[in-house]
Amino acid sequence: MEINLLFLISVVPAIILYGIAKSGLGGSISLISVPLMTVVMPLNQALAVILPILIFSDIIAVYRFRREFDFSTLKLIVPFAALGIIIGSFTFKYFSEDLLKLIVGIMGFLFAGHYFLFKKEKKIPAKKNFLKGAIFSSIAGFSSFCVHAGGTPTSIYLLPLRLKKEIYVGTRIIFFTFVNLIKLPLYIYLSMMNFDTLYQSALLLPLAITGIFIGYKLLKIIDENLFYNIIYALILVSSTKLLIDFV
Repeated sequence: MEINLLFLISVVPAIILYGIAKSGLGGSISLISVPLMTVVMPLNQALAVILPILIFSDIIAVYRFRREFDFSTLKLIVPFAALGIIIGSFTFKYFSEDLLKLIVGIMGFLFAGHYFLFKKEKKIPAKKNFLKGAIFSSIAGFSSFCVHAGGTPTSIYLLPLRLKKEIYVGTRIIFFTFVNLIKLPLYIYLSMMNFDTLYQSALLLPLAITGIFIGYKLLKIIDENLFYNIIYALILVSSTKLLIDFV
């Protein structure tokens, strides 16, 4: 891994964005992290380098939100995410990175666009829905395995529930902790990870930790309604970027 100007303007911000996402502030902004890293390395290598960083970041984030999460929601979405991950591990080679990003981009654009068009109706919390939770958590597991992009499908289910800000963040963090731990043995089995990628992960980990603490500071000072508006806006922007990249 050669450290040069291209590395500094692509990989460094990509890892910091993952850290900020792990704080719970704007998880979907990390959609642009994998594309940034693929400027200087192949997709498989980028995925392998990022995963240990995500897991270590998860451990830090879980400690912070260990008492703030919705257990009943996790009981639904974690098993179906595991199913999506397993499907992803068997079908990974059949899907191109561009196609997966297009699918995630379309979902995110329609979801966030609908929110802003009908915003007045969205302050009323939606009821928990088994079918919707199962579908979108499965998609989250699948897209997370293939391109570390499970944030948008997860948000499509979680955001309309209008959970308390801290509960939303804690639930999301614990969910992705399970998701990333389930992905780990499959990445190893598929020979995507090796000692070289682990070494690169260790070098980049401090950047992710920096991002986490930046996110925590911002999270404390943001009003709850503003928080939700920011999340939806970030999903809209990042999804639009994915669609533009595909065209």
